[in-house]
Amino acid sequence: MDIDNLINLLKSRRSIRAYKPDPIPDEYVQKIIEAARWAPSGADSQPWEFIVIKRKDIKEKIVNLFMESIKPVQQAELTREKELRIPALEMEMPEPGFKNAPVFILLCGDPRVNEAFPLTVFQKWSTEVFISNLASAFLCMHLAAKSLGLGSQWVSSTGTSMENGLKQLLNIPKDYKIYDMMTVGYPAYQLGPRSPRRIDEMTHYEQYDRSKLRTDQQIKDFIKSLRKRDREEFQGLKRGMG
Repeated sequence: MDIDNLINLLKSRRSIRAYKPDPIPDEYVQKIIEAARWAPSGADSQPWEFIVIKRKDIKEKIVNLFMESIKPVQQAELTREKELRIPALEMEMPEPGFKNAPVFILLCGDPRVNEAFPLTVFQKWSTEVFISNLASAFLCMHLAAKSLGLGSQWVSSTGTSMENGLKQLLNIPKDYKIYDMMTVGYPAYQLGPRSPRRIDEMTHYEQYDRSKLRTDQQIKDFIKSLRKRDREEFQGLKRGMG
């Protein structure tokens, strides 16, 4: 793959929150994991473990855990300034769109391998490096899914409020860290490309260019613009699925 193809892949990847019921080949799941297996990690520690979930009853239990975990998140979101709220959290959602994804892939990490780091890193920064390692694998998973013509979603609450429930449900060792879960399948709808910030606004040479430092208001306006785009896409998704 040349650099232009790689950039086009990155441009076209979006989080997909609704899927067709069609199953995906086992070979595709293996390729997603194979891509993540080659991700970079500190001291080549390779902390990752992958749990592939296809059984309907287990997926339904995960969805139920998600629905319980999201309630306090929704309540908190309603206390924010309206223009800053995540659109999907402003309303009562019966069930998440990802419930119909044919495959869930949970990424976990074994922190015992952090001893592979240099001693000072292990003693002072092992958690930060460990999380970065898992993040690099997770990104590879999403890019692999997109390259196979699949959609994927980053279900981020699985690594926080759902962690204890998932460990119990899936028999995950208590000392493991659940990073997050990816749902994957054929997209039930399409999204256009994102609108990233201009490259000249975020690039600095030799040292940080203070003339590019954004004000608090500029940051707030930027977030509001993201939420406006999210609302438009969310309404489009509702119309397309409804």
